[in-house]
Amino acid sequence: MYRSYWGLSRPPFPAGPDTEGFVSCHPHQAALLKLRHTVEAGLGAAALIGEIGTGKTTVATRLSEELSESFEPFVHVVFPRLSTAELIAWMAVELGADEHLLETADEGADIALRVMRDQLTEWSRRDRKPVLVIDEAHVLKNSSTLEVLTLLLNFRDPPRIDFTLLLVGHTSLSGLLSRVPQLADRLSLVAQLPPLTQSETAEYVNGRLAAAGCTRTPFAPDAVAALHALSGGTPRAIGRLCDLALLVGYADGLETIRGDHIHDVALELPRAVLRQAS
Repeated sequence: MYRSYWGLSRPPFPAGPDTEGFVSCHPHQAALLKLRHTVEAGLGAAALIGEIGTGKTTVATRLSEELSESFEPFVHVVFPRLSTAELIAWMAVELGADEHLLETADEGADIALRVMRDQLTEWSRRDRKPVLVIDEAHVLKNSSTLEVLTLLLNFRDPPRIDFTLLLVGHTSLSGLLSRVPQLADRLSLVAQLPPLTQSETAEYVNGRLAAAGCTRTPFAPDAVAALHALSGGTPRAIGRLCDLALLVGYADGLETIRGDHIHDVALELPRAVLRQAS
C-alpha cells in the first residue's frame, strides 16, 4: 500500500524469513560464516542459538543459498514437533527414500535410521555431502530424540558417510544439549546470534530499504534510536515497527519518520512483539 509513496519496489520488511533482502550485519554474517565453515570443512555438526526473532531461520535459509551443489540435498526441518521415528523418517524421505516410510514410522526409529543411513550412503557415492538442518530444535524436549541424533552422527564414523547436522533454536537449546552430553560433545561449535546494536539496527533498516529499491532516508536518526530501544535490537520486532511506521507515514503524508512517530506506532503493536525491550 505504501510502496510507491516511499519509492519501494518490494516489501522491505516481510513477515517471514527473507533472504532476498538479506543484510550482512556483523552478528548474522558471523553466524553464517561459522555455519558455512562447519559444512565446508566437514566438521559434522554445529548449533545456532538465539532469542526469538533474531534471524536464525533467515541465516539457515541463506546458508542453503550460498553452499555449492556439493552440499545437497539441503534438508531444512522447520516443524520438528514430531516423534523421534517420524522426524528421522521425514528427513530420510527428503533425502530420497520412499514416502511409504512415513506411513510405517510408528514401527520404530531403528527402521527409519537404517533407511536414513542407506540414503546418506547413496549420496556419498555420488560425492554429495547433504546438510540436515533441524530448526526450532529447542522443542525437542524428548531426550531420546537427541540421543537418536547422536546415533545419526555415528554414521560419519568409518565407513565414512559425509553429511552435516545443524541444530537451530532458542537459547534454551543449550539446556537441552546439556542433558545429552554425548551429542553436545559432537558439535564443532555453538554459534550465538545476539540482538543488534544501535549502529547495526541502522545498518539493518537502511540495508532492507535499499534492497527494496528505496533511495530516500525515511527514518531520522532519533527514529532509529527509538527502533533499537523498543525492539531490543531484535530484527523481527524492528521489521514490524518499521512496517507500521512506513504505513502511518504514508497515511499522514510524512516526509521523515521521527522518534515520536515510532513510539506512537509501538502502542499499536502487541506487547509480546516488543518483549525484548521490556
